[in-house]
Amino acid sequence: MASSSIEWTNKTWNPTTGCTHISKECDFCYAEKETFRKMHNPKLEKYKLGFDVIVEHAYTLQEPYTWKKPSTVFVNSMSDMFHKDISLDFIKKVFEVMNDTPQHTYQVLTKRHDILEKYSDQLNWTDNIWMGVSVGTQIATRRIKSLVNCGAKYKFLSVEPLIEEIKDYDLTGIDWVIVGGESGSNAVRPMERDWVIKVKEKCFEQNVPFFFKQWGKIRNNPNPHDPTINKLHRYHSKGGSELDGKVYWTNPTITNDLMPTINLFGKDYLIMDEFEDLNTIWELKSYLPIIDNDLFESLKEDIKKNGVNDPIIYITIPNGQKLVIEGHTRLRAAISLNLKIFPTKELNETFNSLDELKLWMVSHQLQRRNLSIAEKISLAYLSKPTIDKLAKENLSKAGKSFSKKATEIKSVGEIAKIDTYQEIANLANVGRTTVVKYSQVMAKASESVIENLKKGNITIGSAHASIKKKKENIVSKINPNLILVTNPKITILSNIYEGQEKLISGDIDVVMILNENDKLNILKENEKIRIGVYYMNQ
Repeated sequence: MASSSIEWTNKTWNPTTGCTHISKECDFCYAEKETFRKMHNPKLEKYKLGFDVIVEHAYTLQEPYTWKKPSTVFVNSMSDMFHKDISLDFIKKVFEVMNDTPQHTYQVLTKRHDILEKYSDQLNWTDNIWMGVSVGTQIATRRIKSLVNCGAKYKFLSVEPLIEEIKDYDLTGIDWVIVGGESGSNAVRPMERDWVIKVKEKCFEQNVPFFFKQWGKIRNNPNPHDPTINKLHRYHSKGGSELDGKVYWTNPTITNDLMPTINLFGKDYLIMDEFEDLNTIWELKSYLPIIDNDLFESLKEDIKKNGVNDPIIYITIPNGQKLVIEGHTRLRAAISLNLKIFPTKELNETFNSLDELKLWMVSHQLQRRNLSIAEKISLAYLSKPTIDKLAKENLSKAGKSFSKKATEIKSVGEIAKIDTYQEIANLANVGRTTVVKYSQVMAKASESVIENLKKGNITIGSAHASIKKKKENIVSKINPNLILVTNPKITILSNIYEGQEKLISGDIDVVMILNENDKLNILKENEKIRIGVYYMNQ
């Protein structure tokens, strides 16, 4: 038996090894690839004959009796229990072991539905044996009927790899559906979002638990920013596991409602780590840069020798749950080292939003770490989207808006209701001008200059000097209805803050605010000008 990284099970048990291709789903079989890798390992003799030879390993039948903790076990992950070359006598012996160990849940999966149906009445189907068939293509839906007719209490479909749209099938008698895209270095067949959505809708329509395992390849995932792509995410899988921003990891005994969550500011967040009474969420765990593996291993070695020195800081939310807001990496190391005791500290401050928590995290890091000016600004800059968001919310609450008379030209000073650069400067405890220079360096300097700045080899001033000096911002008033230019460069702005930033960085000269239906009239004149246009209600 071995622990498994397969998302819908805990362990694997392989009483038999070897298999042969039977359908298109088998083209890039992971078990075949794994067998080839293992057959050359002298410690794994059961795989030495390769994938094409079917072998019954009688000695493995004793393994489940030695497992101390109840487990969910995928049976024959490296083979197919109902392969034609596996004897009915041996299958019965495997079933007898599963019958004798009801504390474990066994998951059996086959593509040989005909043999399953042929042998079903001769097997003892205790409730701890779940039976499934693979359905990754339309023709494979014929396997469903044989599954429904078998004696298992729980019956499931593995719609993986889903390599084409499947339709015209019935889920009556099915207790669980798993969907996943093809993975592996040789996998080239895509999985389209619409195929997945249609399976999900079918499950919801017939009230069948739906488990979305993975996109398989990042290129299949419609959301390249899916947080579950990151290996440190609790619900990580190949290519990511979010479907339209939500994780669906359910089975016949676990529903979405029972996936561990924590409610913050009226919204539920998936819990990433649960250790003693501490909880973490991805939105905070990933907000600050995650250290690389080498640094993490160094941290673990230091903790082994010296323990956890700085306390892990948490807040207690109204329902009594404890949420970690500082020390995520130390907690991760402590969990990895199986530490039972380490220092913690409760922060007794009131926060009104997740964004306020994020700003506190950055501010706290800036206070406790010995950083260069460039490193401070880089860290503080993480808060820029949060500051922008809070600024808009504050203006909205105050009943203010940027919706002034159409076609009115705005200068830097007129636009800056909330000065994002000043807020970043306040966080980093540096001057606003330094932040602006840093921003311009990161946007316009060469890669070598940026790299030297990050390494501390040059100052922000030196890095900024390498950039050609840009023309001063034009803040003079112009006729609101007519812009007089030759060869104007028009930039459509997504929001007013973008206009502010482009003015400061020198990318545009003026901002014009128009109503949605206003037209921008351009007449010829001698002066060249770069215009940022923001259409309200766009």
